[in-house]
Formats: sequence, structure tokens, C-alpha cells
Amino acid sequence: MEGKLKYQVLEGELALINDPDIQDWTLRTLQKVPEYFWYAPTSMTGKYHPACSNGRAGLIIHVKRVVYLANKICHAWGIFAQERDIVLASCILHDIAKCPPGTPYIEHENHPINAAGYFAKGGTPGVVNMIDSCVRFHMGRWTPKAIAKEIQDYELLELAVYTADYLSSLKDLETPRDNDIREIKEGKV
Repeated sequence: MEGKLKYQVLEGELALINDPDIQDWTLRTLQKVPEYFWYAPTSMTGKYHPACSNGRAGLIIHVKRVVYLANKICHAWGIFAQERDIVLASCILHDIAKCPPGTPYIEHENHPINAAGYFAKGGTPGVVNMIDSCVRFHMGRWTPKAIAKEIQDYELLELAVYTADYLSSLKDLETPRDNDIREIKEGKV
């Protein structure tokens, strides 16, 4: 994925964000992520995610699945307007600090905490703070102990992001975004 092409792979997901400021900030953040983000598998071990996201560009496939599910969750739970955009932006960005294969597990485990280091400058402070919170807690009960909180203490938007990420990791759940897999793996996107 060269230049602008790598961002085009998430064009449909970015287009779901209606607020132009949130959409722009999310794209500017994606422009700061490490190059390996666009090629890495979603799981270091292949143990916690479906096979479709465990090869080349697995993180991207996972992100597409998470955003698809989050959009459905927002509709079902009555999360609309700016709050929905926050959930979708959080889902696009939730794994931007995942480490490349071969990195010690402790560094991988802290990826929710490290994500803010890639966040673009600017953005509406309250919006960026909520996105940061949703990204930090996207692992639910597997959140790093240093920042963990009980699920019943989650804000609604945090819970929506966690639920979408969790469902996306299920090995027996297929989504329409799974159809994007062939093109991504063949490098056509």
C-alpha cells in the first residue's frame, strides 16, 4: 500500500463519520501511524482473532470488521450524531499502537495506553478525550491492569467500542467486511 492508497483502504469506514472535524482528525491520526500498521496481522499469536485477520493486512481487516459492527451497535443502542462519530473514530484508531510481530508481549499489552502518542494535534478537546478513553478501554476485561476498570463503570461509548472489538475477534462471526479480505491480501486495495 503506497502513499494515499493505504488510506483509501479505510475510505468507506472514514466516510461513515459525518462530522468533518472528527473525520479529518481521524485521517490525520492515521497518517502518523507506523508503516507496519498497514501490513501487520491483528494477532501476534493468531490465537485471539479469526483466520481472516491473521495474515497480511490483518489489522486493517480487523478494523473494518470492528467499524462495521460498531455502526450496527450504535444503531441498536441509539447512539447517533457526534457520539456515533466518536465510536467509529475510536474503532478505526483502537489498534494503531499495536506492536510489530516479534515485539515482547508487555509492549503489545500496553497498546491501548500507547495509542494517544499517535493522535494528531488539534481536534475538539472533549471529542479527542472521549476517543482516547474509548481506545484505552477497548479491551474490556483484558485492559492493561494499570488502567483497568470494571465493565459496569464503562461509559456507553466505551462499551460500544469494546463490544464491537470483542465481537470482531470471534472466530465464528462473519461480516460483510470479510469480502474485502481477498482484495486487501492481494494488494489491490
